[in-house]
Amino acid sequence: MSCFKCSFDKRLLELSLIDSLTLFLWRLHLENDSEHYTTVDVKKFSQSFVMQMAAKRKFINTSFSLYGDLDIDSNSSGISSEGKEDSSDTDSLFGKKKRNSLSEEPADQKNDGVGGSQLLNMLIAAKDRSLISVCGWRKGEREEMQDAHFFDDNFGLPAVDIKRCALYGIFDGHAGRKAADYTKEHLPMKLKEKLSACVDVASLEKGLKRTFIECFRQVDEAFLNEARKVKPTWKDGTTVTTILIVNDVLYCANIGDSRAVVCRNKGPDAVVALQLTVDHSPLQFDERMRIQKAGGNVKDGRIMGVLEVSRSIGDGQFKAHGVSCVPDVKKFSITTEDSFVLIACDGLWKTFNNQEAVEFVSKKLKESEKRPEVVDEHAGNPRYLECERVADALAAEAVKRGCGDNVSILIIIFESPYEVLKAKV
Repeated sequence: MSCFKCSFDKRLLELSLIDSLTLFLWRLHLENDSEHYTTVDVKKFSQSFVMQMAAKRKFINTSFSLYGDLDIDSNSSGISSEGKEDSSDTDSLFGKKKRNSLSEEPADQKNDGVGGSQLLNMLIAAKDRSLISVCGWRKGEREEMQDAHFFDDNFGLPAVDIKRCALYGIFDGHAGRKAADYTKEHLPMKLKEKLSACVDVASLEKGLKRTFIECFRQVDEAFLNEARKVKPTWKDGTTVTTILIVNDVLYCANIGDSRAVVCRNKGPDAVVALQLTVDHSPLQFDERMRIQKAGGNVKDGRIMGVLEVSRSIGDGQFKAHGVSCVPDVKKFSITTEDSFVLIACDGLWKTFNNQEAVEFVSKKLKESEKRPEVVDEHAGNPRYLECERVADALAAEAVKRGCGDNVSILIIIFESPYEVLKAKV
């Protein structure tokens, strides 16, 4: 039986024709710290990979669309030296390199929606559902709260066919909160300035990927310029996860490990979590390769033994070692079966997995519907206070489960179509 006894680089070359297999060998290397792999190991892990992917697809239908992963270019930042993206695909958000184009659901999955949801799909468009956005946070055991968040339920773009536009963001700062605060203030302004030039939704969508990349880059460069003006130089950095909702379509752009997850109803008491974001970690194969190509190294799961994320705004001391500010950009079509979007920093995800988090929020929201209505005059919505308590309860539960990090949570709730229909009668 043959055995691999070679360095990781050589083993990578031998297996480069099977990307998924390479990924599993790399993970095996990390977990077992072993340089010995048999052909049986290779077969076993490749079969496991196929089975896992098949299982995941079973829970995702065609309305969940993840488009081209065109974010990693040949240089460390993903931007060419002239300040433009590579020509691989930035003229269109969804380009020619389409990834994860999902086929139709299995026959036994097509009619398992919430009772009456198919009828409601005909009666009520998703864009007719109002939004409730609430935030919860805890400082945890940290001396300083380094997270920031942004939400604007009425982002107000002038395109004639935009009936609803909203923007949300979570910024998980590290080594201080300057980068998070700076990004919170400047990124929404940059996005609005760029997107306001779009005359309709079609033109907005066509250039949206380019817009996100340029705005993230400009904010990163501006912050690093500010950081260099002071002595000692600021070493702050931040993750960024933004959600832009236009009519009944959601666009997500992220760098770092702050996740965005959609909760989809699958039955009277069943929900499923759909992750929109990519966790950018130096332990990921592509991220590690970019870092090593730039001359950096990964020690104990961190860049140069220090930084835990492989993409961020700020972190000037690590930019030369392959840390990128180029976001992953995804598109998601909202349906009447989608009840809310949960955005949170990694403080939450250290104690909750995706499914646990959406089940917790879903259960609390259902419980809140049974309580007497308490009108919040500021928000003008009788559900607002109850939803805010749910976000606060989730943050508190993360700390209770042992999270010592800052915890910041944004929940964007799509108001029940049943309530919308009732209000129109």
